[in-house]
Amino acid sequence: MSASNKTATAGVTTLLIIAVIFALNFLVGGVGSGNLRLDLTEDGLFTLSKGTKNILSRINTDEPVTIKFYATNDDRVMPNILKPHARSIEDLLLEYEKQSDGAVSLEVIHPNPDTDDEDKAKDDEIRGMQVNQEGDNIYLGLTVQCLDRKEILPFLNPEDATAFEYDVSRAIAKVIKPTKTVIGLMSAMPIGGVPSMPFQQQRGPEAWAIVQQLRADYEVRDLSMSVDKIDSDITVLLVVHPADISPTAEFAIDQYLLGGGNVVAFVDPQSLLAQAMSSQPNPMTGQPGNMINTSSDLPNLFKAWGISYQKDMVLADMNYRGNLQGRLMPTALQLPGKAINQDDRVTSGLQSFTLVNAGALVIDRKEGLDVITLASSSEASELIDTAAADKLRREPMVNFTASGKKQVLGVHISGKFKTAFPNGKPAAPAGSKETGGPEQDASAPGAAAAKAPEKKADNSLKDSQDSESNVILFSDSDMLYDAFCLRQGDLGVGLITTGGNLPMLLNAVEVLAGGGDLIQVRNRKSPVRPFTKLKEMRETVEEKYRPQLVELEKERQELAEKLSKARPQLDLKKGALIVDQATMNNIKEMEKNSKTIDKEVRNIRKEVNKEVEFRKTLIKTLNVLLVPFLVGMVGLIFAMQRRTRTAAA
Repeated sequence: MSASNKTATAGVTTLLIIAVIFALNFLVGGVGSGNLRLDLTEDGLFTLSKGTKNILSRINTDEPVTIKFYATNDDRVMPNILKPHARSIEDLLLEYEKQSDGAVSLEVIHPNPDTDDEDKAKDDEIRGMQVNQEGDNIYLGLTVQCLDRKEILPFLNPEDATAFEYDVSRAIAKVIKPTKTVIGLMSAMPIGGVPSMPFQQQRGPEAWAIVQQLRADYEVRDLSMSVDKIDSDITVLLVVHPADISPTAEFAIDQYLLGGGNVVAFVDPQSLLAQAMSSQPNPMTGQPGNMINTSSDLPNLFKAWGISYQKDMVLADMNYRGNLQGRLMPTALQLPGKAINQDDRVTSGLQSFTLVNAGALVIDRKEGLDVITLASSSEASELIDTAAADKLRREPMVNFTASGKKQVLGVHISGKFKTAFPNGKPAAPAGSKETGGPEQDASAPGAAAAKAPEKKADNSLKDSQDSESNVILFSDSDMLYDAFCLRQGDLGVGLITTGGNLPMLLNAVEVLAGGGDLIQVRNRKSPVRPFTKLKEMRETVEEKYRPQLVELEKERQELAEKLSKARPQLDLKKGALIVDQATMNNIKEMEKNSKTIDKEVRNIRKEVNKEVEFRKTLIKTLNVLLVPFLVGMVGLIFAMQRRTRTAAA
């Protein structure tokens, strides 16, 4: 066969292969026949998680679930950026239908402008997004329904694509369950919101996003800070910033825990939110609000749980500094994935936490209790008092001395607890309703009986009953506030979860409420991979130069103090400046030294940036050249082997 014939044959073969691939792609991808997909991603990002499969397996076939997926497909109005997103959603929903063995049915509806399907979308409360001046809307949402129970996802934001499977699986889990689990909520702050009344001068604060999320999935029961008993039908008790908690309320928590309950608690040495809320006016009267203590703890319970905690000390960490008020602050902690326990179900898969003015927990293990650290600081951390922490909001930190050890920020305690009140229920404060009111006059009738009331039998629990209980404890409560859990999406269509704060809380409640399947869905890896190595590299370089910067900053502060004292004074009587030559010489010398320090700081920062850029360039070069080099070397080895075999033949 001639060379030209061989070339023609090869060309025809190539065209046939391309045609076959195109046909298969059209049949499988374009038409959706069989929903055949091959997920080659490292973490199986496009395959249903085990948690979702477990939820699907619990669907009663006599009560099937129907998913209606609304997606506009009119090319005239549908933005190109949303088309692949809509297609990937439909593919995943087909996977739900396939994995459910008939328990889930999918209906795809295309609500294009001015059609009956658009009316269906509106009736199902799917949110339309206007895309042009003619008022045309596009729709990208779904409903999940089982019998009369219905969940609506009004808009599936492409910016929050990693949450899609979780949202759908969560909706299915909700509609297949006839009753809601009860969650108790106790806080010194109005995190559950304040209902608006007609006579209010202004609208009361809304519930925090975490509470709104919990109310969507559970029955949330508000409890006062003076509660003396917690109902046994409460599956999980959430305690957020229990400032000035009474021994009676602690006793109620103690008995609830010993009776088999589970507690998720967030204490705080210096709550910025409590501070802010105390300064806000009361929405009922317009007058200054009630003061909320900025520090909180559970003193009696901590002793029984084996936890030591200084409620007047805040943790500063130079390695895990986060951004607050436009600048890096060592008390605004941004914990990376390596500081978070990846083995516990509550924190597994979470890659970051944001904490502000957090405290430190010291573990003193008690018999019968297992304590697991969930989150910790770096070794470049130390405890500072609350006054110093407050000062850091206005001034940079000086005189930092690292403790050289990691500080515990969150723990999971489980096992058989012992009571924090071995003598039974503590006496109520004088003058409270439990004591019968103010102290009586000794001469009044019945005074003797009031002085020596008959002692009631102590029926309180002294240790855990048959089942083990759990406590999830963190040393910061501000971490649950909206600003540290959510961010506004670029499309302006809603808030998007950021970081691991909100997922961690939902994980904790989910696990302790007896579930856990949703955790495997919620903690799935993001398809967008952050440059963690580059971030760690910059932290390493900055840590190398940090002692010099701290020392220079200290010198600069000292010079600033001397300059403020050495400035010429104004003689009010004569209206002239009082100054002598020696003082002027000192001022000039100190100003010169100050400029020298500024120059040294700039030079050090230049060195930091130079070293970081060098390492970045090295990494990029290796990424670009290493793989081709390895491929070339492998090819060269094969070529040499082939030549050797040819020569031998």
